[in-house]
Amino acid sequence: MRVIRPLILALSAAAAATGEAQCPEGQCESLGDEESSLLQMRGAKEAVSIQEHDHAAAAAGAESDKRPAISMFSGGWKKGGSPSKKQLNANLAAFRALERVELTPAPVLAKNAAGEYELTLQAAELPTPFIGGSYWTRSYNGMIPGPTIVAKPGELLKIRLKNGLAPGPGTEACSTKDKLGFFLNPDAICELNTTNLHVHGLHVSPEGNADNIFVTLHSGEEHLYEIQIPENHMGGTHWYHPHIHHATASQAGGGAHGVIVIEDPAGSVPQVVEDMPHMVMMLSLVNPAKEMRLEAWGLATTQGIVAEQVLWKNTLYPDWQWDFVSGFLIDEMGNVISEGLGLPPYLAVNGQYRPKLTVTEGKWYRMRFVLASLEQLVEIREAELEEEDGQAHCEYQLLSKDGVFLLEAPRSIDKIYLASGSRADVAVRCKCEPGLDYPWETKRPCQATWNFTASWSPMGTLRKSIELESFTDTLLTIQTNSPTEVAEEPDIQPFKVRRPCYLVDMREADVQKSNKHYVNLPQLYPMKVSVDGVGHVWGHKATPPLAQVPVGQIQEWHVVGVMYHPYHVHVNPYQIVSMRNDPWYKVGDFHDTIFPTQAGVATLRTNIDKFTGHMIAHCHILEHEDTGMMGWWNITGTEGTSYAAAKSLDPTCYEGPFPDTNFWGVY
Repeated sequence: MRVIRPLILALSAAAAATGEAQCPEGQCESLGDEESSLLQMRGAKEAVSIQEHDHAAAAAGAESDKRPAISMFSGGWKKGGSPSKKQLNANLAAFRALERVELTPAPVLAKNAAGEYELTLQAAELPTPFIGGSYWTRSYNGMIPGPTIVAKPGELLKIRLKNGLAPGPGTEACSTKDKLGFFLNPDAICELNTTNLHVHGLHVSPEGNADNIFVTLHSGEEHLYEIQIPENHMGGTHWYHPHIHHATASQAGGGAHGVIVIEDPAGSVPQVVEDMPHMVMMLSLVNPAKEMRLEAWGLATTQGIVAEQVLWKNTLYPDWQWDFVSGFLIDEMGNVISEGLGLPPYLAVNGQYRPKLTVTEGKWYRMRFVLASLEQLVEIREAELEEEDGQAHCEYQLLSKDGVFLLEAPRSIDKIYLASGSRADVAVRCKCEPGLDYPWETKRPCQATWNFTASWSPMGTLRKSIELESFTDTLLTIQTNSPTEVAEEPDIQPFKVRRPCYLVDMREADVQKSNKHYVNLPQLYPMKVSVDGVGHVWGHKATPPLAQVPVGQIQEWHVVGVMYHPYHVHVNPYQIVSMRNDPWYKVGDFHDTIFPTQAGVATLRTNIDKFTGHMIAHCHILEHEDTGMMGWWNITGTEGTSYAAAKSLDPTCYEGPFPDTNFWGVY
């Protein structure tokens, strides 16, 4: 039996008691018996029960006659059916006092008899930890996050995608008028139940049945993706999500996402790295209020017909709705909820809110972080030691970013920074330390707390889109498992991996003048990607190409506006060759998405390797993309052509499979 993630397990008490189907009416028409049964399962150990929740809230003095309504609102509540501040504060304290469950990974997806990975986009229930209740949203295989896919370099990755959602409004919910390119625009959101698939970060073809975002699946349809992974693909952490234009934010940001791991070839990394236990850490930054707004916008056609909203309605407060006139979220009494800021986002790890992670003291773990979000960014830090015993301190060594090993690894870091869509592989080793009260004594087991700060844009239409809010919360708690001191594994010695030729260091390469371009991501409107002064808002049809780029050559892009828009490119990763000093982004690093906090300009180089066709480029604040901030570079030439001078830059780079002999440079 497949495992269902804890975030989709909080079913309503009445439905659980009656055994009624848990899929919202009109959203499960295409699901088979097996898929529908997934939505009726509940794990007692994995979900905080309604009874426990109510009991804890009552003990804390909550004045409630219904399930706890927990909130972190900054704007307060008006009169009506919404909870009081006293009630909210008491319930929040009670909720956070509950024992945390052990962090568990999303299950690894097995192939079917035909050698295919099967994914179904279908409805799933998503609880919200602050106000109680839950929302129906979109997911893969009924899980949030979706199952993890593990593949190897050289593998033909076959993914059979099924659209299990009911029919919904299509492009008629989007205006064809020239209003696109403006943020908070209802005319830019449509086709919420139409889908496709993007394998974010993979160096693969963007055409045919591969990583082709122009594939369209309507309700009940399915498509077999056949994605040939190159033999020299570097091992790394990537992810998959829908990429249907005008609905990417709603689907990918609402829960439809999962991790792809490309395995390291044997001998391609030092033994200490190869031997580390791997932990997938899929971070889902969920913004219920913004998803409610996108859902409402996507259901309102240009003819004034509004379909009934089924998804993204709170089960405790079903009358909450997005008001088109005021631009605010309002409750059942017509009162504004939190003065237009709505429900704050929250961050889940592998579908769990504030879980506990048990580790062995002194042991290295390779943690594969992925941020799936329609929001801005997340910074993760270890909380400072308190004046008490039983404290742990963890060491953090960065190995790779966006699925590409650093030129020189590891890199000691004190925080993990993730923009929307970014990844980071971090080696983590934790050690118990003496308490500040008794510095001569170390008590075991011990624990450390990871906090995070998330930046997000408010949903109110009366707020400027460039203004950001931020909040800090606990991500998870690290707990060691030994009552006595254990031997510490040795430090990771500095190393350099042998690199595939498409990832050679390009900083010393000669770049033709015709391959140098100026890319502009405007801070204000209209939102579009421009190259050399020319750009188009991507509306309901593909725009002309940003530029023609020949395969087998290096491109250099001078990109302006990366402080406001995370710049993401499909097919080929790029290398930072110039950027003002930034604590996370360093010259020489490879990425497919950058979003620096201290630099608005970056010079990037990319090796246009092997594949021709549409190389998509867009802002990875997904609502910006849906609004029109997307374009495509047209890769021309002969398919399969590689950069001829790669070996002159790095004589050890390889074009075929990784060599059988161990090669990694220790210096």
